[in-house]
Amino acid sequence: MRILHYTGIYAPAWSYGGPPRSVANLCEGLAGLGHEVSVFTTNAGLEQDPAIATDRMVERNGVKVRYFPAHFDRMGLRSPELEAAVHAEAAHFDLIHVTGVWQPTSVAACRAARRARKPYVCSPRGALGRYSFTQKPWKKWPYYWLWERGNLAGAAALHCTSGMELEEYRRLGLRPPGFVVPNSIDLAAWRRNESAGRSWRQASGITPEEYVLLYAGRLHHKKGLDLLAAACRQLPADQAWRLVLVGVDEDGSGAVLQREFASAGLGSRLILQSGTDTTTLGAAYSGADTLVFPSRHENFGNVAVEALACGCPVLLSDQVGVADQLADLPGVAVLPREAGAWAQTLAAWMIRRDRSGRETGATAVAVRFAPAALAARMVQAYDKLDLT
Repeated sequence: MRILHYTGIYAPAWSYGGPPRSVANLCEGLAGLGHEVSVFTTNAGLEQDPAIATDRMVERNGVKVRYFPAHFDRMGLRSPELEAAVHAEAAHFDLIHVTGVWQPTSVAACRAARRARKPYVCSPRGALGRYSFTQKPWKKWPYYWLWERGNLAGAAALHCTSGMELEEYRRLGLRPPGFVVPNSIDLAAWRRNESAGRSWRQASGITPEEYVLLYAGRLHHKKGLDLLAAACRQLPADQAWRLVLVGVDEDGSGAVLQREFASAGLGSRLILQSGTDTTTLGAAYSGADTLVFPSRHENFGNVAVEALACGCPVLLSDQVGVADQLADLPGVAVLPREAGAWAQTLAAWMIRRDRSGRETGATAVAVRFAPAALAARMVQAYDKLDLT
């Protein structure tokens, strides 16, 4: 099968969080099964990387990738070169898989597929959830009715990464069927490394006795970091702990959290770090005692799987899509976004410091989210489409 995966952001643009990783893993998994996979994308997040060529197709881990120059305006990510390419090349593929909504570049891909009479699949990656529609609703609802609804209605199917995302899609009442295939995560890159974990703690100024709460990902209102401030204020005063945030502060949420911790007399307990590469995150997962994931809305939640693969217990909100796929594992707790419940659970974990079940959890996620297995599930979904 000749597959074009069309996405505005692609590996190794790690500063954009989980989607570039999971999309790349999916594409590489499909290529590993013998399919001819091409990616049309932009150099967003990679503009300063001299290794990223924008004038030719390159091969990355068995996938043909073409990066086009990225431009940003008040409508978001734009790339006239990318849009022109998909119109010119759409007819050469059996299937076009479009990741992302709310972007003009996605409109171009859907149009190109329809004009070439090629089936296309859309992956909204949580952007059709209730939370998304509360952000700039004055802009999103008109855009949805003018452009996005038509893009979705013309799709052969909609790919969701969790049951929660599928239900959010169904409430829109659109005709195309939806199917669930979880994010593909290359867990070979996520292994527990005790030595790296100790080095990370030492470099961060954290003593062996301190209990480390880790948050990994972009710092944004959607991620619900304000819950951590409220929960941490309720932790026992005699407990030695630190909260480490690893990620880029996109909208000032990190700065707000700093002020809240300082006003509560907990400023010294908070550490902000910017490293988002695999090596840094792997060391952080290995050195932390608990990953905290209090998101207001998350269609999936790669970091929870990555942390478990590194033997780090996870506390996540029930608004994280992957929660129902992890809730049965040891070292996982799923809670509503209520500060008292989070504080109570964290206090109990700090006292117990229970590290049992780490290997069991790591083994389980390796089986559930293996790229080869999930690529095979995606092919099964593709095979149900009319590719003629």
